Amino acid sequence: MIPLHLKLSGFLSYRDPVDLDFTSFELACISGENGAGKSSLLDAITWVLFGQARKRDEAIINSVSTAAEVVLTFSYEGATYRIQRTLPRGKSTLLEFQILDEGEKTGNTNQWRPLTERTTRDTQARIEHILHLDYDTFVNASFFLQGKADQFTQQKASDRKRILASILGLDAWEEYKNRTAERRKQVEHELDGVDGRIGEINDELKEEDERKQHLTALEGQLSGLKTSRKAQESALEAMKQVAAFLAERRKLAETLHTQVQRAESNRVSLQTQLDERVVERSAYGALLARAGEMESAYKTWQSAREMLEKWDQIAIEFREHEKKRQPYLDEINAEKARLDQEQAVLNEQLESVNEQRADVSPLTLEIEETKKLLAQVEQKITQRDELKSRMDSSRERSAALKAESDALKIQMDEHKTRIDQISKIEGATCPLCGQPLTAEHRKSTLEQLKREGKEMGDRWRANKLENERLVSEINKLESQSGKLSNVDKERLDLSGSLSRLTERLDTLKKATAEWEASGAKRLKEVNKLIEKGNFAPAAHKALTALDKELKKLGYDASAHDAARQAETAGRSAEQDFRALEKARAALTPLEREIAGLLSQLNTLQAEIEQLKQESVKAQTALDQSQAPDLDSAERALFTLQEQENRLNQDVGAARQKVNVLDELRARKKRLESEREGLASQIGNFKALERAFGKDGVPALLIEQALPEIEGKANEILDRLSNGAMSVRFVTQREYKDSKRDDLKETLDIQISDGAGLRDYEMFSGGEAFRVNFAVRLALSEILARRTGARLQTLVIDEGFGSQDTQGRQRLIEAINMVRSDFAKILVITHLEELKEAFPNRIEVEKTPRGSVLQVM
Repeated sequence: MIPLHLKLSGFLSYRDPVDLDFTSFELACISGENGAGKSSLLDAITWVLFGQARKRDEAIINSVSTAAEVVLTFSYEGATYRIQRTLPRGKSTLLEFQILDEGEKTGNTNQWRPLTERTTRDTQARIEHILHLDYDTFVNASFFLQGKADQFTQQKASDRKRILASILGLDAWEEYKNRTAERRKQVEHELDGVDGRIGEINDELKEEDERKQHLTALEGQLSGLKTSRKAQESALEAMKQVAAFLAERRKLAETLHTQVQRAESNRVSLQTQLDERVVERSAYGALLARAGEMESAYKTWQSAREMLEKWDQIAIEFREHEKKRQPYLDEINAEKARLDQEQAVLNEQLESVNEQRADVSPLTLEIEETKKLLAQVEQKITQRDELKSRMDSSRERSAALKAESDALKIQMDEHKTRIDQISKIEGATCPLCGQPLTAEHRKSTLEQLKREGKEMGDRWRANKLENERLVSEINKLESQSGKLSNVDKERLDLSGSLSRLTERLDTLKKATAEWEASGAKRLKEVNKLIEKGNFAPAAHKALTALDKELKKLGYDASAHDAARQAETAGRSAEQDFRALEKARAALTPLEREIAGLLSQLNTLQAEIEQLKQESVKAQTALDQSQAPDLDSAERALFTLQEQENRLNQDVGAARQKVNVLDELRARKKRLESEREGLASQIGNFKALERAFGKDGVPALLIEQALPEIEGKANEILDRLSNGAMSVRFVTQREYKDSKRDDLKETLDIQISDGAGLRDYEMFSGGEAFRVNFAVRLALSEILARRTGARLQTLVIDEGFGSQDTQGRQRLIEAINMVRSDFAKILVITHLEELKEAFPNRIEVEKTPRGSVLQVM
């Protein structure tokens, strides 16, 4: 991964946007005072790539910013990528991942193609898949972060091996092992299934003799049941023939009985029809007796009808004139309603204007009071911003003092260890410089170490006092600032209130002016029109002319009603007259119909007597016959058939159980062959699991890689120590339990110097750093020659502080020695004397608005 461009804002000490172009240099020194923000640049790179830095969650957001954002453009394996990670305060992280298409390189713009997945987690996984790195591997192999230069060497032996395996890309073997184990479990599950089926087959084969005996017994029962069923079928058939003969007799009796009922029904119907015709003849005779009276009433009704028709014609002409009057009446009424409505609306407006006039004075006073309150809140906001600026400055100073105190604490502990070592050693070689340890040399060395320790202790205690003062000051400022936490909301509320009040006052004044200009005048005009009735004059004139024409028609509504009542009262005379004419026409045919009905009744009565005699005779013959019990016979046959069917099924099932035994023997043979194959597969999978495990192929690959890493580390360490130091990796050692013959897997680091062979943990800070530097550079060199992850950027954060002048010079030489192996090398230091040792410098400075940088 080669960084090309870094942009960050709102991130840790970087408040305003800052851009860093990496394309202008290959080797550069990042310099600046403690706490200026040098290490924050490295935090920005690890955070945008992996979402991790020294601080996590919202702690990375600048105290006065609403969000932290970092954009990194980098090249990797011939492609150019861009990652943008944003963390708004109080919200979730936003992650965008893009790749530059070839069109961008030819001069076209807007050719970034998105690689962002559906979720942030999936996008992060894709980034790590492309880089072949996660955060731990990336930091352990390529970053010498402040306070973490020994991140790899200080790990436990087992963790060193795990991290080395990850760096070498051996995590895939664990995936192979997991997949193999999963497949083995599937085959074992299949084997269990086969064993279960073989067991079931064996259980069934044991039942062979019992099944054959059961089949023979069932076949004997079935033969006897078939004989009983055939005998019952013959008996039932004879009974059915007798029942059929009786059914014919019953059908004849029922038919005769039905014919008698139908004839009786016809006789009743004819008698009813005859009675109705006799009654109808009597009614017609009564009408003919009143013929003179009914004809006279009919003539009187005709005269009343003629008079009604005359008045109806006059009424039609009268209604035509009434229709002509209605439009003018509607026009007059509509104009009156419109004026009434307008009068009501204007009165409401007058009432509203009067109410608004009363609100103007209180509203003006409220606006003045709101303006005074808003000015007070603006003063509080200015005071709060000043408190926050002082708090940020104190926090940054406190963080710098704490970092320096932590470093001093480590150096003080190392000095104490050295003093204890020199005090205990008698007549040996000095463990610090390798010279003979004389009494004079011991004394001078102890005095020098104690003097340096006292200076560091004084600085540590001074830093502690100053930090305690700063913490107290920060707490006091936070308390004062907390009291002003709601001023922004107060300002927003007051500004909104002032805007609404001002708008309301302007609206009231405008409404009053508009009323005085037009509404008041119009109300006076409308009141005058309604009072005098001076509206719709043309309609009033036309209505007067129509009223004169109506008087000339002479229409009398009461006479018209009297004629209508007389005509209505005489309408029954018309109905009576029509009924009289109908009676005269129908009387002769009715007499003929009555005579015919009497003749039909006499004939039908003779037929009914004959049918009754035949029906009684047929029913008597049927009652003397005895019907067989078909239901009982059929139930008995059905019972025998059901028993035979069930027994047939039982025989078939028993025969199937006997026949299936040969098939089960063949299936058992096939399953036993399948079982052997599955057992062989399980053995193969277990062998593969052992090969893919940490003690298998990955262990062999680590054993092969360690000589390369050891050789490269010793090559670098030889330059750093002027040939006085070398490193050796030990991958196995004996267990503490002497009874065990095998060896324990480990990854110990042993250092050889002038004093002999010692573990890494026994060396001082400066010497340990040289070992760290050599091992870490060796890891990067090995990875650069392997496929998978390519670490083309080397970063050293504050790695020179623990070195003496000669050690610093050797580190610079070592960096230059491996310069050609890396596309980018960044060295962070606060030492002024080292700035000129590098061809390029990135100067970081802390300002009131946060950290800024400049490439020199």
